Amino acid sequence: MKKAFEIIGSLQSQPQFGKLNSHKCIKRIITLFPLHLQEMVLFGYINKNKITFVLSHPSAKQEFNIIIESIKTPLKLYPPDVCEGIEFDEIKAYVDFNFHKKELFAYKEPPLYEERSHAEFNNNIKSEKNHNTLEKIRDIIDND
Repeated sequence: MKKAFEIIGSLQSQPQFGKLNSHKCIKRIITLFPLHLQEMVLFGYINKNKITFVLSHPSAKQEFNIIIESIKTPLKLYPPDVCEGIEFDEIKAYVDFNFHKKELFAYKEPPLYEERSHAEFNNNIKSEKNHNTLEKIRDIIDND
């Protein structure tokens, strides 16, 4: 009986699963970057023999442009095992400012709930201050 990783490995070697191999290749290339740059890579893709990485910050692009020249030549001469058969001429990057747009000050209306209490409880508190406070709470519940 074959193990799961053997089955997956045999499936990935078939030509119709080439996208999986390119995805693995991109992941492997990302691991060659410094750790702080790896964290700023959103994703990567291969299109027309060009590997493109999408970055999350402009400073990451600047550092990427400096580092990529030292990575590009050895990567072409000695590609990782998972990148065999994947041809690329260029490695580029750009910053996508709209990828994780967040609404910082979006106001959400709090949900309204119907009051389920009918203010029917005994007030056995002997302290006059606390007794009056509980009666005020009873009035608020009863009026809503």
